[in-house]
Amino acid sequence: MEESDAESFRYSDEVPILQRSEESFLEKPAKSAGVAFDELVDRLIAPRMTKADNNFSDVFLCLYRKFAAPGELFSAILTRLDRVRDDKSAHYLSKTATQLRIIEVVAKWVSLYPGDFARPGTRRNLEEFIKHLSTEPIFSIAAQQIRRHLEHSVVEDDDTGWAKSDELADEEGSKVLSKDKTLSAPDVSNGMISLHLDDDKPPDERPSGSSDLSHADRTSSVGTHVSFHSYDEYEREAANMEPTDVLPMNKFRYHIFMDISDDDIADEMTRIDWVMFSSIRIRDFVRHVSLSLDQRSKCKSLKNVNRMINHFNHVAKWVANLILLRDKAKHRAQMLEKFMNIAQKLRRLNNYNGLAAILAGINGTAVHRLSQTWALVPPESQKSFAKLGILMGTQKSHFAYRLAWENSPLPRIPYIPLHRRDLVSAEEGSKTFVGPDGDRVNWKKFEVLGEVLLPLMKSQGTAYPNLSKHEAARELILDCRMPTDEEEIYQRSVQVESTAGGGADISKKKFPWFAK
Repeated sequence: MEESDAESFRYSDEVPILQRSEESFLEKPAKSAGVAFDELVDRLIAPRMTKADNNFSDVFLCLYRKFAAPGELFSAILTRLDRVRDDKSAHYLSKTATQLRIIEVVAKWVSLYPGDFARPGTRRNLEEFIKHLSTEPIFSIAAQQIRRHLEHSVVEDDDTGWAKSDELADEEGSKVLSKDKTLSAPDVSNGMISLHLDDDKPPDERPSGSSDLSHADRTSSVGTHVSFHSYDEYEREAANMEPTDVLPMNKFRYHIFMDISDDDIADEMTRIDWVMFSSIRIRDFVRHVSLSLDQRSKCKSLKNVNRMINHFNHVAKWVANLILLRDKAKHRAQMLEKFMNIAQKLRRLNNYNGLAAILAGINGTAVHRLSQTWALVPPESQKSFAKLGILMGTQKSHFAYRLAWENSPLPRIPYIPLHRRDLVSAEEGSKTFVGPDGDRVNWKKFEVLGEVLLPLMKSQGTAYPNLSKHEAARELILDCRMPTDEEEIYQRSVQVESTAGGGADISKKKFPWFAK
């Protein structure tokens, strides 16, 4: 509570200022820090009246395992279902609507995070829950949908790094519905309230604002003949996009690259970035910043995050190597200008990750110092490229990029390194538990995490519709043999334009004290 809020509460306007005493401070009890777990569960199953309510549901289901085990949450939800069923004062229509709303929360949870129900005890509880739902006609459709996810999606639970996990055997505190208790539903028409779940969506519509969908309904058209429907399919495709060094980077490759249109290269870079981005489960972004290096190596799904980070670095070095490939400045200038044009295409595709990778390659020391090369690039191209540098610049905490990102239409690909840094700040900036006994959830921390994660969830929900696979561009991006050591790349830069000759390092001319 803000200090100003406290002051406005302590004194009524009717009390003269001089008559106010210290006793007035006792009129309002101190506000408890954090939020109790039960309060969070109540909000999870409450009616969703605003966009903030929907956002809360997405963030809670994504991150609750930092402070609660799946069995504990499931038990709390079942307790509230029982409470609704046993409420004799509620109207039967109101009771049915409330039960359906709570069941929908469970259905969404199972569809988004099926691994939470992989442990034997939690899975048994869910199976028992489904069995009881099936006995009531009004809940039968929901039961079928939950069962489908349970049978096809619940395989294993990679709970590395989660503070809370269920026991491998029977987890304590989980609640199994007793056989003599069923969810009673009034005999009303199924048409009154329908339960809309992801399985009912058209095949071309992916769920927006959700994260860990191991589902069969996440559709993405990548290329003219290839589409991916799940994280697993994206992951398998992304595994084939790791760099190899089978093709020599030589004059022949230079001409092949120059002959490929800028649009085709930008499309293929975006296709690769999209597949890699879509293979990452949203929870893994959080675990990647909260786990130690040793824990990270044990978490299998984090390889998808590592792959995209490594690809970013690969593209930056690939750009520098291609620019430095030829000995003549005019050839280097042609390649440099081509990458400037490709960067413009990536900006129009809202592929900020690919754009930042090209900027990293061009603005690196090895390329930035090539004064002879830069002098041969048309001023118009340099001016347009400079605007991209401002867009992705670090000024005011990447203000220009953040503004562009928030206002970019879907589809779009985020600048992963920056969003990862935001998650690090949110994760390390505050504790998970607060309060005198350390048992209350610091939900403000999770709201900050949610501000970073929700746009990523939304972005994964809409794929690029018309990206075709360009095999020649793909080979050049991923399969070229090239130096990867920064010092080796810099030495090649010095070789083609030495600082002693006419191509003196312009930065050292302007700022000679850097050489001291």
